Amino acid sequence: MTTEHEYQTGIVGAGWLGLPLAKALQGAGKRVVVTVSSAEKAARLQSEGITAFPLLLASELAEPLPFRCRDLVVCVPPSKTEDYPAAVARLCQLALAAGTQRMLFISATSVWATGQGEEEMPTPVHARGERMLAAEQAVQGAGFACALVLRPAGLYGPARHPGRFLAGKTLAGGGQAVNLVHLDDVVAACLLMLEQGLDGDAYNLSAPVHPRREQLYPFASRLLGLAPPVFTEPSGDFAPIEGLQICLRLGFVYRWPDPAHWFADPAAQSD
Repeated sequence: MTTEHEYQTGIVGAGWLGLPLAKALQGAGKRVVVTVSSAEKAARLQSEGITAFPLLLASELAEPLPFRCRDLVVCVPPSKTEDYPAAVARLCQLALAAGTQRMLFISATSVWATGQGEEEMPTPVHARGERMLAAEQAVQGAGFACALVLRPAGLYGPARHPGRFLAGKTLAGGGQAVNLVHLDDVVAACLLMLEQGLDGDAYNLSAPVHPRREQLYPFASRLLGLAPPVFTEPSGDFAPIEGLQICLRLGFVYRWPDPAHWFADPAAQSD
């Protein structure tokens, strides 16, 4: 017999972030369902014990969703769809119709202008940030009982080693702050927000230690045996993006507060 909510948590986009999040939720005893971009990927995950449906995020999404869930996490980047804010708004409509009560939208720190603080209103200066902010607003205005936003900084971790990000390039901005956050911390923050987040919560997630780009990226590239980047003038402003409010308000603790700690742990890099 079908219950009111067949699953406790749904995840739209079971990729680099969504799949580890699904596994963490399953490990915590939650009933989880995910979406992926193709029937082939859905079948593969089904064979691994993860309930999955093919679903492409788009403004013309058909009704209804193929599942019902109490909580829904959206972690599909804007590059995956043509009109991202409209696609997210349409997903919100379908989720509400399917009985979803709590939505967690994974945004990005690109909604901030350089030097902005977490207590200000975001004022993006690039097109990607504008799309992300418009999608945030679609989630927050959709009518969920609880709408949550998490804004990770640059993502790194398994298959995303910072040593590859700028290897071999010549570019300016060596004095700019590095704003990174590890996959482990993003997954942990998602779990915490689903458990303790309050309607309207929107938090940055950015590791507390911010080296300069000219410090971190040449070092990280050499660790992989790659040509280090070369930085030229202008060096740029040191304007770190802080992610401390989630610590102060929800008690979050970064597992990887300094990317250098991860570099020094080969076992962690092979996870």
